[in-house]
Amino acid sequence: MLIIFLTMVVGGIVLLVASLPSIQSILRTLGAGRLRARWTWLHRLILGFLAGYGAFGAAHYGMATTQADLIVAAILLAGGGFVLMVARLSDMTTRDIVRIASLEHDIMRDPMTGAYNRRYLESQLDEEISRARRSNCSLSALMIDLDHFKHVNDTYGHQIGDDVIRHVSSLIMSQIRVSDILVRYGGEEFLVLTPDSASADANDLGNRLLHHIRSQSLTLPTGTILAATASIGVATLGDADTQAAFLRRADEALYEAKRAGRDTVHLAACQSVMATA
Repeated sequence: MLIIFLTMVVGGIVLLVASLPSIQSILRTLGAGRLRARWTWLHRLILGFLAGYGAFGAAHYGMATTQADLIVAAILLAGGGFVLMVARLSDMTTRDIVRIASLEHDIMRDPMTGAYNRRYLESQLDEEISRARRSNCSLSALMIDLDHFKHVNDTYGHQIGDDVIRHVSSLIMSQIRVSDILVRYGGEEFLVLTPDSASADANDLGNRLLHHIRSQSLTLPTGTILAATASIGVATLGDADTQAAFLRRADEALYEAKRAGRDTVHLAACQSVMATA
């Protein structure tokens, strides 16, 4: 009976040890935060169980083994198996969640700038329009296009052009709110959806963006200082606007800004714009 007893205790220890790599994998996957802290405590608890299993086995070594001892040893063996199964399933689930999140990020985000892409805009814009109308709040769109971008590509090359796009994207991101949505709409064209923003608010944001883009030059590897400017068209959602009409009005306002000499903001005419809550 002693051999059976020790076999079950050692088996429980082996199963607990086998669960540790899965726990460590989860800890490597998780960033800092409350969830990681809880898994860290679970890791420590398993180490405590290991010490307890070893102490229990050592305390009964050489002693007469009773039926009650065998029952406890069987429970410890089953407990080790349960911990191993939960740890491995949790590790697999964590990996799947991270993989799905990564795929969703790749599907929704522009890989160059990290801004949202057109696919995300198509799925999100209807929701933003519906939310604005349900809550009777304003929704504005800023269509942003870099000025003379073809000249940048022709003069410095497409790699520098990509650097400029990333640079301007980061400048825009630094000026908008958390609730605003930045979309890379085209090659050098961006769209900002700004909920709860009336025409005047969106126009102010557009002017801040122009100033920030104009004042933050990009230093090229050669030491050349490259200053970028942009033109912005602003439209605020009207009562009768469809998704396409809303974006078209912002796009038309952008072309008015281009025709006005660039590096400027043009505000689309109001069309029964929704009142601000």
